[in-house]
Amino acid sequence: MNDEVEVGSEEKGYLGSYYKATILYPVGTCSDYRVKYKTLVSDNDQTTPLEWFIRASELRPVPPEIPRETKPMETYDIVDVYDNEGWWIGVITAKVEQEYRVYFPTTKQEIVYSAYKLRFHQEWSDGDWKFPSLG
Repeated sequence: MNDEVEVGSEEKGYLGSYYKATILYPVGTCSDYRVKYKTLVSDNDQTTPLEWFIRASELRPVPPEIPRETKPMETYDIVDVYDNEGWWIGVITAKVEQEYRVYFPTTKQEIVYSAYKLRFHQEWSDGDWKFPSLG
């Protein structure tokens, strides 16, 4: 155990977000896991890392980092933006100097972020990382 993962939330208000966590142990027949989040904290004291039971379908490995020198970010790229303690899926709609305007389909908001808050969005599928397309 102690595998580093990301948890993709399926809850209303959190759809399209991923949070870093560590697997603590499997529960039952390995279709559920107990995880400890890296950035989310317990409601009880607001300092203890949150531990929760998660379905295996909500877990994925941490995606590999793509160096910006290899592939620069462009308008219409699907990205993850680090905000509110997690990564949120959005689409770059414009570049304004060193910042990017990102549209979030789940909330219908458009917000400007510094480049260091963005990473390319990748989907874990059949044991491999894939880049989704808008088409």
